[in-house]
Amino acid sequence: MTTREWLLSLYPELAEITFDLQLFAAEDEGRTEEPTEYKKRKAREEGQIPRSQELTAIIVFLLVFWAVSLMAGYLWYLMRSIFRFYLENILTLSATSNNLSALYVNMLWVVAQVLLPVFFVAVVAAVIGNAIQGGFVFTTKRIQFNFAKIWGNIGKNFARMFWSTETLFNLAKSLVKLVGVFAVAFLFLMNRFGELLLTSRRSLPESVEFLAVFLFQFVSTVGILLLIFALVDYAFQRWNFIQSLKMTKQEIKEEFKEMEGNPEIKAKIREMQRRFISQNLAREVPKADVVITNPTHIAVALKYDPHYMNAPVVIAKGEGPIAERIKALAKEHDIYVIENKPLARSLYQMVDVGEEIPPEFFEAVARILSIVYQAKGKGVVA
Repeated sequence: MTTREWLLSLYPELAEITFDLQLFAAEDEGRTEEPTEYKKRKAREEGQIPRSQELTAIIVFLLVFWAVSLMAGYLWYLMRSIFRFYLENILTLSATSNNLSALYVNMLWVVAQVLLPVFFVAVVAAVIGNAIQGGFVFTTKRIQFNFAKIWGNIGKNFARMFWSTETLFNLAKSLVKLVGVFAVAFLFLMNRFGELLLTSRRSLPESVEFLAVFLFQFVSTVGILLLIFALVDYAFQRWNFIQSLKMTKQEIKEEFKEMEGNPEIKAKIREMQRRFISQNLAREVPKADVVITNPTHIAVALKYDPHYMNAPVVIAKGEGPIAERIKALAKEHDIYVIENKPLARSLYQMVDVGEEIPPEFFEAVARILSIVYQAKGKGVVA
């Protein structure tokens, strides 16, 4: 039952409403399959990666605020030195071009000493905020203008502004953030209200120090709270991103066909298949009791253990190069290779690897195994 059907079963009057209630749900009906790695990689190449702007912003804010707090003494020293120098020498400075140039250079150097560390911390924080959200992607596709796409989706996008999952999440997140910040502010004021009233009785340095500590604790607490909200927002953005990439079964089939048509992909698939088959043959063929051949085109390896098998089992089979590999492994491990064209062809076509042979082949296979066991009992080597 879809979201629309469920809501209409509870509230039939909603049938008169014209907006699409399905926008509350998956927003893309039928997209139930997880996105493939190819689609994720393609989306990344187009600049589509899950990001939370709030996470980067709060990381930059917190690191810059803490850096400024740590450098507060140094910055205060610079500012005090600047004011003292110019207040003491303002009457003696001559307004010549050389003096003004030196004054400007001196001012720029002092300002750089104040601002450059802050800018450096902000840049590092921005890099960290983006790196932990999937790194950096450079593409021009995100800034290309596509009027047809905008015009074609204008109705859908307008509806999603009010009735999408993301809109509802952002609304709830904003309300919770507002309540959280006000709660922190209220608790801080209630906890320190008596001390705040006593600042008027303290000396100026003591009052400034108390207010600085109070402000640092308050802003840090609020910042950490907002950081938690930003992490939740990033988790939601990742979930929403995966939901937007979900595919229909038909899309997965079409993508697989498209990738199969790529010569490089086909070559890689064949190479992986050959490697897997080779490793599997090297592991299974040495366990066989006998290999039945066509004799050159087909080879089927059989194993039978009456202690736990109801009938002989096909443990490996193949044709062409694979058949040659099976026969080579059989000779290498002293496993009997017996030619029986109709039996080998029938077993190859009718029995998959890991399956027991059908009853109609019991008699023919039993005769072959009897010959093999008798030969082994006499010490005959194939």
